[in-house]
Amino acid sequence: MVSLEFSHVYGGYESQSVFEDLNLAFPKGSFIALTGPNGSGKSTLLKFIYKHLKPIDGKVLLEGRNVATINQKELAKHLGFVPQNGKLDYAFTVTEAVSMGRYAYGGQDSGRSVEQALLECDIVHLGDKLVTELSGGELQRVLLARALCQQGKVLLLDEPVNHLDVKHQRSIMELLCRLVEKGYTVICVLHDLLLVQIYSQTTLVLQTGKVVAYGPTETVFTETLLRDVYDIDAHQVYDPTLDRMLWLPTYKGSSQ
Repeated sequence: MVSLEFSHVYGGYESQSVFEDLNLAFPKGSFIALTGPNGSGKSTLLKFIYKHLKPIDGKVLLEGRNVATINQKELAKHLGFVPQNGKLDYAFTVTEAVSMGRYAYGGQDSGRSVEQALLECDIVHLGDKLVTELSGGELQRVLLARALCQQGKVLLLDEPVNHLDVKHQRSIMELLCRLVEKGYTVICVLHDLLLVQIYSQTTLVLQTGKVVAYGPTETVFTETLLRDVYDIDAHQVYDPTLDRMLWLPTYKGSSQ
């Protein structure tokens, strides 16, 4: 089944059109990675989904409904968004910050979704802590929990592990995979191609608003694609834990 679909979408920004006749269908209950060089249109594509941008022409469909016909509060009940470099500047407690995800429901939480989101993201113990005192990894979990308690089954994330150390990167990515196993559709902008290969099921590679490759992650990456899109040489290595090959950039390294 299709969760999200772009049908003949044209548009971008007033000063620059990014997409021309974009046609895509994202499978339901899958981890979809959006990747490509800087300026390729990854974040812009997300903005069309949550209506920060409107197409000049064409439609973005959420489970068959044109998002243009869905008001923002209703849309928030169907999808959650975790922004790039998200932050909370005011001294809310973690529980208060997560509760903001109930805005679309008038702040009501009869189904205990805030409690469930805290539990899902393993931050119950942080409930009374101020968000201004959190580490980067903890804050990302708070932002994700806020999105989860909106109770939509589509999650949009723009570089959610940016600036996190390796341990917290892995923790967030494994959490997203568990959500996919529970039926969520995760659409995630990622720059780290190793993380894309390890965790995503489907990969979309963009370059200057064009779809360069789209399909199962294990078939998307090739030596030719990495050279043409990223202008890098690459080689494959076998990972015994994953029991599969992964593409890595080829570095000349030190002459020592």
